[in-house]
Amino acid sequence: MREKMIDNKPTYISLFSSAGVGCYGFKLEGFECIATNEILERRLNIQKLNNKCKLETGYISGDIKLDETKEKIYSEIRKWKQSGNDRVDVIIATPPCQGMSVANHKKNQMKLIEIV
Repeated sequence: MREKMIDNKPTYISLFSSAGVGCYGFKLEGFECIATNEILERRLNIQKLNNKCKLETGYISGDIKLDETKEKIYSEIRKWKQSGNDRVDVIIATPPCQGMSVANHKKNQMKLIEIV
């Protein structure tokens, strides 16, 4: 008999997740994180400290535009499916605000940030 990863708990995937602040409420409400993706490893490390994902492989560092990164996310979905979870209930996508992102290459947009 296969061991189920969840017991009818709702699940989610988080994209552009930063340090996982946007996922915090989901964790409090009993959701299971299938995968979380962030381009900067140090931000994923904060999520790891907060035990966001059940499996270590659920923390995926990389550019979401790359096929390799997408395949890692798909792999996590397949892994959960093989263990008895047939769905992803929520996909959270919190893309970075370009003016505030540390990866911002358009630093001349500081006036826009000041409005916020």
